[in-house]
Amino acid sequence: MGRLLAIGDVHGRLSRLERLIAQIGPSADDTLVFLGDYIDRGPDSYEVVELLIDLKKQFPGIITLRGNHEDYIIAVLLGNQNRQERELWRTCNGGEMTLASYRHAGEYMSVHKDFYLNLPVYWETEEYFFCHAGVRRGVPLHEQRPVDLVDNRNHYPLPHENLGKIVVHGHTVVDTPLILSNRINIDTGAGKSGPLTAIELHSRTIWQS
Repeated sequence: MGRLLAIGDVHGRLSRLERLIAQIGPSADDTLVFLGDYIDRGPDSYEVVELLIDLKKQFPGIITLRGNHEDYIIAVLLGNQNRQERELWRTCNGGEMTLASYRHAGEYMSVHKDFYLNLPVYWETEEYFFCHAGVRRGVPLHEQRPVDLVDNRNHYPLPHENLGKIVVHGHTVVDTPLILSNRINIDTGAGKSGPLTAIELHSRTIWQS
């Protein structure tokens, strides 16, 4: 039995992700759950996705979940964004950085269409429930809507609420990893000026880059 790890929101920060992976030193027995938001805001969205695809080929235990920023890309790829929504993504949510990253690589976002369209919104073990944004208060885990799993904010379960499993998520930036009895948040703001964080769940070991 290998380690069980979660990695927070990357947001196009290739060098931070590379350093974090080097610190972790993954093996074939490990399970690494990436919690979504691989793109936008940082300069290297194309390269981050390329690295994730490569890691999935190298290690059988790589799980890549879907975040709300992947939802933006999926909407573009499927033609489900109107002009106003696309402009909001570009100017306010870091989409221009993603478009620039693909242009610099000489590629279109469609080169990763299969990757984006096949990202699940959650993954679970007997003890842990992984998703991008966390779960909504008062709703059983398996009745959560996909929109909540990828974009919930400010409706988190109360600290004493028994969810049946420990929810591991990102999405809402915290200064330091938030470890409660029923949920763990490891988005420490890599998309801005904070570090990229990973946690090994059994030992609660934390790495940052």
